[in-house]
Amino acid sequence: MREENNNAVVETAQDLEQGNVQEKSKQQKRENRRRRRLRSQMFAYLIVLVLITVSITGLVWGIKKVSAAVIDHQTQKDARIAASESSENTEIAIITPDDEEVPLASEADEIVNNRIDATLLNMTLEEKAAYIFFITPEQLTGVDSAVKAGSSTQAALEQYTVGGIVYSSNNIKSDDQIKEMLATTSQMSRYPLLLAVSEEGGSKSVAATSLGITGTKAPSLLEGSDDAAQNAGALGSYLINYGFNMNLAPNLKLSDAENLFGTDANLTAQMASAYISSLETTGVSACASSFPVAVSDPASGLETCDLSIEELQAGTFVPFECAIDAGVDAIMVSNIACPSISGEGIPCSLSGSAITDTLRGNLGYDGIVITDAMNVPAITDAYTSDQAAVAAIIAGADMIFMPEDFQAAYNGIIEAVNTGIITEDRLDESVRRILRVRYTYDAM
Repeated sequence: MREENNNAVVETAQDLEQGNVQEKSKQQKRENRRRRRLRSQMFAYLIVLVLITVSITGLVWGIKKVSAAVIDHQTQKDARIAASESSENTEIAIITPDDEEVPLASEADEIVNNRIDATLLNMTLEEKAAYIFFITPEQLTGVDSAVKAGSSTQAALEQYTVGGIVYSSNNIKSDDQIKEMLATTSQMSRYPLLLAVSEEGGSKSVAATSLGITGTKAPSLLEGSDDAAQNAGALGSYLINYGFNMNLAPNLKLSDAENLFGTDANLTAQMASAYISSLETTGVSACASSFPVAVSDPASGLETCDLSIEELQAGTFVPFECAIDAGVDAIMVSNIACPSISGEGIPCSLSGSAITDTLRGNLGYDGIVITDAMNVPAITDAYTSDQAAVAAIIAGADMIFMPEDFQAAYNGIIEAVNTGIITEDRLDESVRRILRVRYTYDAM
């Protein structure tokens, strides 16, 4: 009996041991399956990560390729447009290794526009109001006769940032003197200056007469367009050498006087076109005068021109149209009354119908418009200096030439802006035209 019990105990122990072994085997299998599952998950995660990485890399590469293709296409398109515009509007220049590369016309325009915008942004209302005035050095400084740019000029230019100064024989004494005076004045100015003289050729040339320069002809003695171009080139060469950058010429009045091209409108137009193109090639701006008809005697009162619009178009307008086509930088508007375009008893220099409607509208001129001298009886008999200045700007002029009382005219412009009679944007238009001329020459 005891032996049977012992055998039963042994069998039970063996069974337990066998059960334990089986249980361990199952646990080992479960552990092995868990590890295999983890490895499979890790491998799957790794594959997904690789796929995502590859996809992102491919997407980025594709975007870059597409962007590069779009940019390249646009660049080629822009280049074709620029090349087309350049071939239509500019001459082709052959550049040798020693030549400086000149910017394309569009690039030069952009440079000029950027400089104009930057300058206008920094100008105060007072500076803009002063910049539209074209005066003598005596009007600027208050001295009797200015022959040197010294402390009084410096102080005056700091207070009044005028846009133009016109010189007469009283201001010109010698080569070195006028060179130094103009250079110093230009350096003292906060903004680009128009430094002008009236130099028509022959005995009517202010600088040549004062300095003993010979060799140029009076307009009446010129023999055709080539002669006019050669004469203007000679004038411009010595003017720019002294420091002048504007010539108050040519005079386009139809007359057989010494300082005029003649009575034939078409011949005057041809001569004027050649004269202007040649002069401005030297770096000196031309100012054609006086639209539509010059006065006979500035010292007298208001003169009247009774020509009809048809007569003006067939005669006196013709030379101005050719001057505009030639790219004239400035046109001076006469103090004469011309009822057919200015209204009855109104000087053209103060008439919106004459300047804005006719000169700018009908003739298409967008350069600088300068009034005739405002210190003559045709103006002073009927207007104060401030009234004339304000009327000229409202009419469409850009620069007030030699007002009777510069300070009064200047203050009148500021008051007109402050009271809303003239907008500051209107001043900006004129300042922009003046700056464009000077900055364009700087960019050449």
